[in-house]
Amino acid sequence: MWKIFFALMIFLPNFSTASAVEIAETNYLGDENLVYPFVIVENHEVEKKINTEIFCEVERFLAEVKNTAKENDAKIGAVAINFEIPCNYEFGILSVILTEYVYFEKAAHPATYRRALNFNSDSGERIFAQNLAFVADEKKGESDYSPKNLTLKLKAYAKKNRIPLYRDFQQLTKIPEDFYFDENLRVHFIFQQYEVAPYAVGIIEIEC
Repeated sequence: MWKIFFALMIFLPNFSTASAVEIAETNYLGDENLVYPFVIVENHEVEKKINTEIFCEVERFLAEVKNTAKENDAKIGAVAINFEIPCNYEFGILSVILTEYVYFEKAAHPATYRRALNFNSDSGERIFAQNLAFVADEKKGESDYSPKNLTLKLKAYAKKNRIPLYRDFQQLTKIPEDFYFDENLRVHFIFQQYEVAPYAVGIIEIEC
């Protein structure tokens, strides 16, 4: 945990011992199926930064759904968004997961995505996958979260849980952009449907 904390404290601006933020539930244009968090903090500029990022992801997904329907001459059967807050930490780390669901009529199956947004809730700055590269393992001389190390964890997880990865899958070339922190500041990487395995496997999450 402390390796993560000190790395983020160094590379993110204004990182301090902030309190956990307040989370309210809101709906997109009053639609009860489209639920996302509204973050409340004392600093209104920080609050605006974080909530704008979350709102933009909601709008990005909805625009993608509309474009896909238009391009494929398909009718939207159902669309939904919900959220989780796996980390709302006293040191100012906030992780938000938006679970996005869409079903097009006559499609073989629905599609579900888990999009993760991570913030320094003291400054409002996003924490991206590239920030994790600074969390280095001195013995190995490389990041704990390198494609090589994550590939090993993914293959071990698949073997243990008897999950079939794609036959031609060999090595990750980059770490997933979607990741989140849990309450113990452990990092979880999200592999979306079809990313490394068939649809039937579902979404894979690897804890590092």
